[in-house]
Amino acid sequence: MKRTLSLLFFLVLTAVAASAEGQAAKNAAKYSAPRTEGGRPDLQGVWNFNTAVPMQRPASVGDKKTFTKEEFEAQRGSVRNVLGLISKLAPVEAIGLDWMDSTMRVDDLRTSLITYPVTGRLPAKLDGVKTMPQIDDVIAALADSKGTLPPSLAALFAAFQGGKKDSYTDFMPSERCLFDAFVPMVPQLDDNYVQIVQSPDSVVLISDFWRRVVALDGKPFPAETQRTWTGVSRGRWEGDTLVVETRNFNDRLPSFAGVGTGRDKVVTERLTRTSATALEYSATVVDPKSFKDRIELSFPMAMIDAQIHESGCHEGNYSMRNSLSAARLADAAAKTAK
Repeated sequence: MKRTLSLLFFLVLTAVAASAEGQAAKNAAKYSAPRTEGGRPDLQGVWNFNTAVPMQRPASVGDKKTFTKEEFEAQRGSVRNVLGLISKLAPVEAIGLDWMDSTMRVDDLRTSLITYPVTGRLPAKLDGVKTMPQIDDVIAALADSKGTLPPSLAALFAAFQGGKKDSYTDFMPSERCLFDAFVPMVPQLDDNYVQIVQSPDSVVLISDFWRRVVALDGKPFPAETQRTWTGVSRGRWEGDTLVVETRNFNDRLPSFAGVGTGRDKVVTERLTRTSATALEYSATVVDPKSFKDRIELSFPMAMIDAQIHESGCHEGNYSMRNSLSAARLADAAAKTAK
């Protein structure tokens, strides 16, 4: 009798779960995005893509594709602890982490933003291709070291604090205000906002730091000699999905995740509105000069009531002059000490 009841209970649960899944699929299929005057899906608005999902799947979770809620919160806590340690070690003002917007506006318990390779990790890079450590690498190294600074990171911080400052060329690009849009878009520690503006022949992506204009006029890509930091983007509609292909990058930024350079990469992005307040973003990166396989990633975005404000940063501003002046004073003090 007990076995019969158990079997009946199992069948009922299975039927309910199948019904719920089927209804969810029907609801998603029924959703139709609002239209612009030209009849295209309206993607316009300010979208936030904050996430605590790591770019690569942590080795500690093995092949698991999703965290439990408890594991997810533990992951968030670990990252915050590491960031607190970095703020103490790095030569920055003691302002803490309160400036960061870490609000999670969508539910996403995945163990990696990377969906391909299926390992959730970057594919192998080509021999000889250089790699620049990323913030995820620093966080992972500090987490594994249980709060002590590994020698490699100690050298990195030492170089950041005490590297030579004889010329503007000795400063990192970000210190010189030489940065542009990440293509594809990748969630950072903060400022994960993008505003989308549409017209019949173009789509514009706007953040506080960068602008990207995606042409929808069907024109071919320009000659390979025409290259920019953000590449050249051409867009098209596939049903309700905006597909953006970008190529013609220069070699001044890494290809992806700090690996190689972006000169030969091709990025295909897809943006699909899935509800009144949600948008799904996915991207494929193909770079045969940096990686041995393609990379695919995805994450959801949430519409928010906010306004994008342009960030002011100017190469050669007072900070540059003051840093060079301070370096000369340090040189003079060192000579006097001898």
